[in-house]
Amino acid sequence: MKKSSLVVWSFLCAVAVLLFTTRSSILFICNNWDDANSYFTMGKGMMNGLVIYRDLYDQKGPFLYLLYGIAYLISKKTFLGVFIFEILAATVFLFYAGKFIHRKTNGYIAFALVPILSAAVYSSWSFYFGGAAEEFCLPLLAISLFHLDELLHDEMTEERLEYIFAITGLCAGIIGQIKYTMLGFFLSWFLIALVWIGKKKGAGFAAKVAVDFIIFAIIPSILWFIYFLATGSMDDWFRCYIYNNLFHYSQVSSGDYSFFNKLYEMTKTLYWLIRDSFSYFVWIIVGMAFQIVTEKGVLRKIAGIFMFGCTYFVIFIGGNKLAYYSIPLMVFAIPGVAYFGKSVKELSLKYKKEIPKAFALAACAAVLFESVLFAADNTVNAEYRKFKKEDMWLVEAAKILDENDTLLEINAIDAGLYTATGIKPSCEYFQTNGINLDKMFEEQKRYLKEKKTDYVLAVNYEPEKIYDNYSLFKVFEYNESEHEETYYLYKKNQ
Repeated sequence: MKKSSLVVWSFLCAVAVLLFTTRSSILFICNNWDDANSYFTMGKGMMNGLVIYRDLYDQKGPFLYLLYGIAYLISKKTFLGVFIFEILAATVFLFYAGKFIHRKTNGYIAFALVPILSAAVYSSWSFYFGGAAEEFCLPLLAISLFHLDELLHDEMTEERLEYIFAITGLCAGIIGQIKYTMLGFFLSWFLIALVWIGKKKGAGFAAKVAVDFIIFAIIPSILWFIYFLATGSMDDWFRCYIYNNLFHYSQVSSGDYSFFNKLYEMTKTLYWLIRDSFSYFVWIIVGMAFQIVTEKGVLRKIAGIFMFGCTYFVIFIGGNKLAYYSIPLMVFAIPGVAYFGKSVKELSLKYKKEIPKAFALAACAAVLFESVLFAADNTVNAEYRKFKKEDMWLVEAAKILDENDTLLEINAIDAGLYTATGIKPSCEYFQTNGINLDKMFEEQKRYLKEKKTDYVLAVNYEPEKIYDNYSLFKVFEYNESEHEETYYLYKKNQ
């Protein structure tokens, strides 16, 4: 199987499926997901000279805001740039998934299974609306999982092993500055790989590659620390990204959230995940079953279960259960698809039937077509894809406001008005973030009192004393199944 052919095929699968499953797609009016719009506004501010965490408050990692900032430069009022990055991320993810599958099967089977995996992953309930931080981490997780399979099954030179530990460490470091709750994956990867290397090459070499992993994991953070030191915002990074996430956003430190309650809630969450995102969880289950039954050696048998458990535990120990948090678990569907392909290969060898090339290519195209149909119907965004411009309040609002206006959005994470209008954020707490900080509410009250912005958008309520300095300008209604909102737009009194 040619590498270039797999790259092109992975790209085609990514485009074909994501066109119908992410709200960033050109088939949708706009991506109105509040989280994605918050990232876009943070990136926009960054590209316009504002310092993240110091001048603008949000709690994801800096690499995510850099990506969204570049997407803003591509298209300043739409998610076209984000869509391009989603396609690129999916292409890399599917490419390494295809390489993993090919290791167990052959080229034709790998080509046939890549679109099935693509549809299972990107149309699932877990994928949500598109543009999540976790989505852009999937290729890094797939790269690392592929190299672990290499490590556990192939005889390799010491140089190759050092490369694997270095590149995986780099992946861990990048993800650490996107959303560090995904680092449970790399902790388990590191432990499994180190035990295996120690057994094969001895403690000395194991220590050497462990140092390689750690050094390369630190490098991405060094680059950002230079930025934060240069802008005098190192303490702001720690406060927003580390401290507030641990002690204000999650329930890790809550005395009312006992360890046994955590386990119970996490078990219940896993049940709902399996039920609601069965399209890819079925492959996770298949992969674990195959590993236990067919693999030789304890470490190979338990590797998948151990890594899944560590990844899941670190993500959900905080008590939050948002759908897209489980996106990193999608990577564990890859082995399941690969083992299934291996069974197909063994069955074909049993009957000694050689499939004609033309028939195999036609079958792959047919599988892609069916996969796209499944994805388009299975995605939670199917209803929203049918919306027209007149159904979307943001389109109407964008005709009213100018990009030179100033805006404050309260009682919700970024509703998308900053993106649709091109308005640049001018307040540190430009939105009501999901972290309930007293300072945030106090500052937003001050913004209203001082008439800091030309417009105020309040979601589902009218703020106290808003009429002291602002007048109600327009009310917008939005209706989607299980998602109804009322937006109150206020204009500053002259």
